[in-house]
Amino acid sequence: MTSLASPTPKADAHKYGVAFVFAAGVLWSTVGLGIRMIDSAVVWQILLYRSISMALFLYVFIRVRSGESPFVQIRRVGFPTVIAGLSLVAAYSGAIYAIQNTSVANAMLLFATSPFMAAVLGQIVLGERVRKATWIAIAVALGGITIMVADKSGSVVLKGSLAALGSAFGFAVFTVALRWGRAGEMLP
Repeated sequence: MTSLASPTPKADAHKYGVAFVFAAGVLWSTVGLGIRMIDSAVVWQILLYRSISMALFLYVFIRVRSGESPFVQIRRVGFPTVIAGLSLVAAYSGAIYAIQNTSVANAMLLFATSPFMAAVLGQIVLGERVRKATWIAIAVALGGITIMVADKSGSVVLKGSLAALGSAFGFAVFTVALRWGRAGEMLP
């Protein structure tokens, strides 16, 4: 006899994961618009207010959820959390600068290289094998991105594009650091 019980926790986790990834994509795609609407703040001001509010929110959230200080958790997990945190600083800094100094479309296309960089870094740092089909998909996607951003020139636009690539690299390092430290609590 078959059971009509609820799906397994693993199936529920997968559904939540898909929903969160979708929501992240939607929210991330609005960042450029939001930053472009801020006309009286420089990169560092945006980063300061964003970082303060995020740090306070995460501190309270982690404290309520776990009952202990996030700093204790960071010390427990160690080096991967430090690498993850520093890479997020680089990623956010590069992203804000890129959006202010090149077109939002150009910046978003270059941000999309982050998973490719994460795949390469994951193979180099963690020894995780990348399938041949994935390498082909990376090559085709990079070819398309290159064609779409190739006509962008000028020193300011170039600096913005390099900042976007730096941001993508920061997110790739963050992703690999999370996988590296997955044995511990990486939210802090």
